[in-house]
Amino acid sequence: MADRVLDIDTMLAPIEGDNPVGVNLREDTSGTSPLFTLGDLRRSAAAAERASMMDDEAAIPEQWGDILESAPGVLATQSKDLRVACWLIEAATRHHGFAGLRDGFDLVAGLVEQYWDDLYPPIEDSIEDKTDPIAGLNGVGGDGALIAPIRLLPLTEGMSGQYGLWQYEQANELQKLNDPGKIQARVDAGAISYEQFGQSVLETPASFYAALSEEVQGARDSFARLDALMTEKCGADAPPTSNISRILEEVADAVGVIMRTWNKEPAAGAEPEAEEPASAGASAGGAAAGGGGGGASGPIRDREQAFKQMLQIADFFRRTEPQSVIPRTLEDLVRRGRLPLDKLLEELIPDSDARKTFFVRAGVTPPPDEDGGSSW
Repeated sequence: MADRVLDIDTMLAPIEGDNPVGVNLREDTSGTSPLFTLGDLRRSAAAAERASMMDDEAAIPEQWGDILESAPGVLATQSKDLRVACWLIEAATRHHGFAGLRDGFDLVAGLVEQYWDDLYPPIEDSIEDKTDPIAGLNGVGGDGALIAPIRLLPLTEGMSGQYGLWQYEQANELQKLNDPGKIQARVDAGAISYEQFGQSVLETPASFYAALSEEVQGARDSFARLDALMTEKCGADAPPTSNISRILEEVADAVGVIMRTWNKEPAAGAEPEAEEPASAGASAGGAAAGGGGGGASGPIRDREQAFKQMLQIADFFRRTEPQSVIPRTLEDLVRRGRLPLDKLLEELIPDSDARKTFFVRAGVTPPPDEDGGSSW
């Protein structure tokens, strides 16, 4: 287990006194009550984020830091309250990324596991009274409070820019245009190109991706545990969780593709080495070439090595013929070559009826959709 960013044990310990879960914060209706103070901080933080949503370099609103500092004390000494815990998850996500998500989910899972019957908020009319804070993180009929922040968490830390999932998706959409003019127009309007995203990846050390991959998987595992606990406690009335599960899966998939495409996977049995930021002309496959067996010399042993050599060739043409379409074409071929068949066909044959016809004529059963039936 990686180092914790939240002191979970302290927040899960019983509160001193007659009641291990402490007091119901809702009974304090004063303007200085912990629930009012934290709620006001959250509203102010959200408003500040909305005001700066078009600024990629906007700082994290200071109110999230105030919540990160104050909420643990409330949970440890005053009240075991799911709403306070969920606000803490939102703050920890902004300040600690996927490690904050992981620890936040573990905190809520621990509260549910240890104190469910007496945990605040109390059940007054229905079980939703207690589960509403968790449902709010996921969203009911739309995106919840965590979805946009997760999309913004950095997947690169290059000097040329730090980019998250939404910019990764944006770059891939631009790549599909295969029209340099349209791509440049979008970039001029503020979009991030595939080349810009890739340059930031090249500038990011492999150690960043080793830690990121572990933290993302940790967040997924912790949320799966929380999801299972809520189903155990609430049955059919458990709060929805599909939005968070899906966005974390998308992040994990993106990190995997990034690590493979730009050769950021740790070499088997290799000791970590200090890395220097790559220049704009650095080869995506250069580390493999010097690390034994990853270079272009010798016979190609497997599919992945072939892909890496294609990316090295693409990088060569990008450096020597910057006007050429060859780099983008090769990179797109590699990206498509790594897609599962169903995802590849969705891209190559956008029309669902045409895809269905293709499968029928090929005599292949279409892959199942999420409900167990044919997706086409």
